[in-house]
Amino acid sequence: MFRRVHHKTGKRYRSSCIFSCFIIACSTIIIQLTFEHVKYLKCVPINPDDEIIDRQNDWKYQNSITGTWYRWKTTDEKQNDHIEWRVNWLNVAPTSYLGVIVYLTTRDELNSLHTSLAQLSHLLSNNPRPVVIFHEGDLNDTYIQKSLAKTLGDRTPLGFECIQFSNSSHQTRFIHRRWSHKYFHMCRFFTIMLPNHPLLTLFSLYWRLDSHSYIFGSKPIEDPFEIMQERQIQYAFIMVNEEADHYATGLFELFNEFLNEHCLKLSPSVRQTQITWFGRYSLAMFFTNFALANVSLFRDHSLIRAWLHMVDRNGGIYRERWGDAPIHTLILTQLISRNHIVRLRYFGYMHRQEYTCASGVQGDLCKKQVQPFLKNAALRYYHYQDGCFPSNQNLLCHYYPEIT
Repeated sequence: MFRRVHHKTGKRYRSSCIFSCFIIACSTIIIQLTFEHVKYLKCVPINPDDEIIDRQNDWKYQNSITGTWYRWKTTDEKQNDHIEWRVNWLNVAPTSYLGVIVYLTTRDELNSLHTSLAQLSHLLSNNPRPVVIFHEGDLNDTYIQKSLAKTLGDRTPLGFECIQFSNSSHQTRFIHRRWSHKYFHMCRFFTIMLPNHPLLTLFSLYWRLDSHSYIFGSKPIEDPFEIMQERQIQYAFIMVNEEADHYATGLFELFNEFLNEHCLKLSPSVRQTQITWFGRYSLAMFFTNFALANVSLFRDHSLIRAWLHMVDRNGGIYRERWGDAPIHTLILTQLISRNHIVRLRYFGYMHRQEYTCASGVQGDLCKKQVQPFLKNAALRYYHYQDGCFPSNQNLLCHYYPEIT
């Protein structure tokens, strides 16, 4: 009798402990939620437009017709309205200013650039779009420019924009010394500087590609600029990747600091794509060597502009090797609605050693389409069947609507 009573008592004790733990856990959550609610009620956001609008950068750009050099400004969205930007177009002048395709490259990358331009000419043959190549002066040679214009064909406008980077922009301690200054400059150029170049005031949309970016398929494709215009898309990408942890040190912490300063909570898209089950930064990012965007997105959106300037002032691009991909991915998933971002899957894409074929193109057909670009037998090439790395584990994979 004694042992039976003891068993029942122990059972009641365990039930009481479980119930108490449940009450404590619920109370903790309620207190935390209440604290967060009170914090945001009391929060006074910083005005994102309260920046010094006459801040000048030591980077410069030159007009291809007048030869005049200008200092870059990035803080005032109306900075270039007084400049009537003129371009020395080769082949033919644009008939439409809906969109422009942009590269940043060097003379050392001419071979891959020719391949990239040839693919553009082929797949956009139904509707050629202006192409502009940014460079640091090493592509001023007339023969080189005419050769690239010939690769594109006489129906595609081609322009060259000479720019000047300055090594004094960010004198900071470099952690990743194996990367050259040019790589850090490239990251900063695509993070914040490109949308503030006056060339882009002429266009509504831009498509960024690298000299090692190849689009491919069996026939010409539908114009992605028209798709974006018709569907009111703000941003489009084709592949997703995952940043190495050591190249993103401190970035997510800075992002949370930005949110706190502006009294913002993590958006549902950030929670689902940028945070793992364990509450850590997922490092998932758009593969931005291919990106289409509304020109005003990174230039005129006050909160996005404030984030980019916060990143720029921090110096993490040069110190930690923060790339434009995770920087842009964080703010886009935070501020741009899910139906205004799309993934294009109706043609193939390759960047250096990584590639994906169009949705539905598999097996031997995929191999046949990509084979002309697998030129280096010493390299290992990686096929992302769904355009994602790591495949099916990347939280961004298939999160946004896809156009197939």
